[in-house]
Amino acid sequence: MHQHTAIKRQKAFFNAHAEKWMDMWYKTPGAKRRRRFERKFRRLFALASLKKNDIILDIGCGSGVLVPRILRRLGPAGRIHEVDCADKMIEVNRRLHPDPRIRFHVADVNALPLPDKSCNGIFCFSCFPHFQDKLRAMRAMSAVLKKGGWLLLAHFDSPEALNHRHAHSHMAVKHDRMPDETGMRSLFAKAGLTIIRHANEKGFYAFLAKTLP
Repeated sequence: MHQHTAIKRQKAFFNAHAEKWMDMWYKTPGAKRRRRFERKFRRLFALASLKKNDIILDIGCGSGVLVPRILRRLGPAGRIHEVDCADKMIEVNRRLHPDPRIRFHVADVNALPLPDKSCNGIFCFSCFPHFQDKLRAMRAMSAVLKKGGWLLLAHFDSPEALNHRHAHSHMAVKHDRMPDETGMRSLFAKAGLTIIRHANEKGFYAFLAKTLP
């Protein structure tokens, strides 16, 4: 599939599901609150060395499932940049999270509206398979990290399970894949990032990497 066509289909797909995305994935059926993966979120944030005055990029943020958890760890001077290519996702995100510490951007990962070396940390949560040019995306994220900054790339599923689900999903994401471990390690290295931690389990997948200080 042509890359431009794939991106257009992705945007249309995520825009169509923006209003209900949080409930689709993060709410247990019948429950009132979105606490389906609370234990996994605690584990995820234990990996991130968030400090109160950090500038954080939440790439592929969707409607903002990470936002309340990031805000709880930031002080008044901290900032979050919520970035997603789907405008409806950002619209919902903005409505759900009216906090002055957040900046909202409709943008592609390869055209980040941020200066180089401006972020202390990046969350790339549940979105990496959807990036069409993965090396370019990894380099774009690396470029906006300060020296010693961190990138936490994670999913609440294994690459094998992710790839299987996408293969049997909507046409917009049918061809989106997570590379194998060798491929991922190569991407981090080519982007100038050093891997600090890695987990690949049935329900939890993460790479924590840092730029050189």
